[in-house]
Amino acid sequence: MNDLIQPPAERDLPPDRAARMRARLLTEARGPRPRQRRRLLVAAAAVLVVMAGSVAFGLSRDNDTQILAMGAGELDSSLRRAVQGCLKAMEPRDDGLPPLAFVPVSAADVTIASRRGQWIVVLFLTRTGYMACDMSVRFGLVRSSSVGGEAWPQRDWLPGPVQRLSLSSTEQDGGSVSALGRVSARVDRLVLEHGDGHTTTARIEAGAFGLIADDVAANAELVSYDRTGREIDRRSLFGYSGDYPHCYTDPSGRIVYGERGPACLPADPWTPPAR
Repeated sequence: MNDLIQPPAERDLPPDRAARMRARLLTEARGPRPRQRRRLLVAAAAVLVVMAGSVAFGLSRDNDTQILAMGAGELDSSLRRAVQGCLKAMEPRDDGLPPLAFVPVSAADVTIASRRGQWIVVLFLTRTGYMACDMSVRFGLVRSSSVGGEAWPQRDWLPGPVQRLSLSSTEQDGGSVSALGRVSARVDRLVLEHGDGHTTTARIEAGAFGLIADDVAANAELVSYDRTGREIDRRSLFGYSGDYPHCYTDPSGRIVYGERGPACLPADPWTPPAR
């Protein structure tokens, strides 16, 4: 990595935008791809690194394979190897660049992992923060991997019933997608409306959600329902992490998400999974 492919200074850029710029520049430096793939790790900071095949996967050639594992106990062999690849990408570096692991995690912290053919995403949740890892595996080797995350600035609160922490898709805003994140106890069911009349129901466990869906349009929305079946929240799947539709406050009136406005909503409490 050198200065020729670094984005402009990030101090005046939103963190998500800086991460997307870096990923796009590095992708273009490697040359064109058959399909454009969108990576978005919702984080205070995110770094893309290229791994030189340090983990062998031996994945099948079937790009239709889909696996959604809720917790370390549901990982298959390919996802277990992916977790090890993610942890390796987060190890301390000796090249003078900042370390990638700004939230210490271990294999025991895997909350959700998804695989769509050659694309794998892993989300680690801890009591101090989260890390997300997104990788492409081709010919049995890791071709590239991006990691990001943050220490919880608002660990105990969510911007409403749902918070998306990781999103990847095969098109700029659509195609085949994986979405991972957190939900509050109010959410009994979370549905992705594809934007074309089709829907996909997310899996929810221990305050986290995960979903894999195909043929998703740019106007797709995440819709939350409570135990009575009443819709309690609706938001764009592809909206950027910092674009909150409202400001959200804790019970003391302190703003925990967004900027103060005339119509702040109560933030939803969240309890991290027990370890």
